[in-house]
Parts: sequence; structure tokens; C-alpha cells
Amino acid sequence: MLRSTPQPWRALSIALTVIAVACAPDISDSAANNTTPQPRQASTTTEVPPTSTSTPPTIPATTTTIAPATSTQPTTTLATTTTLPTPALGITRYGIPVRISEPTTEGWKVFDPCGNPQTISKIFPIRETQVVLDPGHGGKDPGTRGPTGLKESELNLKVTVAVAQLLQEQGFPTLLTRTGDYYIELDERIALSDAANATALVSIHHNAPIAAKSNKPGTEVFAQTGDTESARLAGLLHKEVFEVLNNIDGIEWTSRWDAGALRVVNSEGGDAYSLVRKPQTTNALLEIAYLASPSEGTFMAKDGYVHLVAPAIAAAIKTFLTSDQNGTALLERARIHNPSGGRRTCPEVELE
Repeated sequence: MLRSTPQPWRALSIALTVIAVACAPDISDSAANNTTPQPRQASTTTEVPPTSTSTPPTIPATTTTIAPATSTQPTTTLATTTTLPTPALGITRYGIPVRISEPTTEGWKVFDPCGNPQTISKIFPIRETQVVLDPGHGGKDPGTRGPTGLKESELNLKVTVAVAQLLQEQGFPTLLTRTGDYYIELDERIALSDAANATALVSIHHNAPIAAKSNKPGTEVFAQTGDTESARLAGLLHKEVFEVLNNIDGIEWTSRWDAGALRVVNSEGGDAYSLVRKPQTTNALLEIAYLASPSEGTFMAKDGYVHLVAPAIAAAIKTFLTSDQNGTALLERARIHNPSGGRRTCPEVELE
């Protein structure tokens, strides 16, 4: 089985992860001698990439003194140690988000990015997540490519990290489904998202050139059928991203005629994409614009692109979380699409 190891270009995301977990209790040592983890601290801040500066409060042992009023018997002191339940998610020492199964005498049983069980020695717990961001593609699945050779998987991650930084700074605990250039199964992305018990899941992508030339950006956001909150999230994302791109001069855009906030269904009427259909978490899948389009792709390869679109995405998510506002109205007519392909061979990812 092929093994995927952390690449040098992942330094940014891993460094951000280290910042996030530096204040987290390392709950691995207690697992070596006890099947129930004994955290030294309780964390009310999500230790997830990309950033976190909050220090978890220390919970001291509680003592209770029992002294009979008229008795000369020695005072009895009872010590109670405060513990936390086993977390559902954690970060490995390589900065890989994983689902946690249970503690063991060797460390922790977790599910790797392929969804396979592994045992690792250390874990940094994630106790709270409000937003899950999913950078599309990764590893052996680069997605589309731009005219400069820029891989979609790389650009998706850059944008996602920037969005996560902004959300964290504004007090919204955020989890990334992947933090580097490695492959992760679609079902595992979904399982991570649902295990986080978050309020919103946004999968971030860039499109391929199957559309006609247009004088406006072809931003598309897919919502889950029958979920009004998913439609609201999709509408807000489309509104913010489309408006910021539409203000850029000198770009030859491409767009489908039905671009906007919409549903994409298969011939049987179900949502076409697993990342929209399967999550229990309110979700939306964002196709920012067409990376493979010559003009758009050249623009996206510039340093300023990420700093342009990330605030728009973060603003849409913040508005969704803090208000009842709506964005672009969901198109009444759904697009019909029947994706091909199935489960692929999943290279093993080193967790530590």
C-alpha cells in the first residue's frame, strides 16, 4: 500500500495546527496505563487548525471535608478528580484531523483519512467546533489545474486555511477536514464533519471550463435538497463571493447559464454529490470560479486572490451563524447531473 507523507509545502497548515494544540492537554499519557483518559485540563476552545490562542482553563481536583459537629473522630477528606469524556475528534502530532474510537493501553484507536482503524500514541482533543471547512481534493486527486499549473487541491487548501484563520479570529471554532496535500475519502470527510457536531459545513472548490464565456463570474453553490438552512447558507455564500469577484476588472469570466445558488440532482431526483447529500450537518458546496479558464486561472495564481475571496467566504459564514439573513435566492429548477466513478484506492497517510 502506498504511503503519503507530509510534504514541505504543508508547513503553513501544520504550523497553524501546532499553535492550535500547544495549549491542549496531551491525553495520551493517561491512556498508556488506564483505558479512561485523565485530562490534566478541560478545554473549552477547539484545538484545531489553523489558529487558536485561547488557553484552556485548569480544573483543579475538588475536595470535600466532612466534620461531625459533636464528634471527636478524625476528619475525612474525599478527593474527586474532574474528568472529561473521550473526545470524538482529535489532531495527531502530524496535524491530521481524525475521528477517535477509544483509548487503549498503547494510546488511541482512531480512523485515518481512508476511514481505516489505526492506533497512535498521542492525540490532541477537539472539544468544540462550530464550522467545518472541507478543502476539496488532495493527494493523488489534484482536481483541475490552472493555466499556470496550479493544482485545484492546493488552491482549495490555501483559501480554506485563510477562511479558517478569519473565523477563528472572530470567535468561531473551526475544523479543517484535511490540513495538507493528502488524499481523504469522501465518506471520511463526511464522517469527520458529522462527528464534529458543527453548525455548518462548507466544501471549497474551483471549477473546470465546461461553461461559455460570460461578462460575470460563474460562481456556483450547491445546497442540500429539502434543507432550508442549507439553501440559506448557499445563498449567502453565492452573494458574498459573486459580488467580490464581479468587482474585479479585466477578467474574462466563464459561466453556465444556470450558475448561482442551486440544487444539483441525479436522474432519480437525489442530490448528485455525496458531500451535499450525505452529511447530517447543514452544508453547502462552493465552486468559487473556473480555475482552468485561462483568464480566471491566471488571476487565481496571483498572491492577492486568496486575500480577496477568503474574507467574502468568512463573512457569509458569519452572517449565516449570527443572523436569519438570506443571500441569493435558490434557483427553482435543479440542474441534472449523474456523476461517474466510485471508491478509489486510498493511500495510507502517516499520522505520527
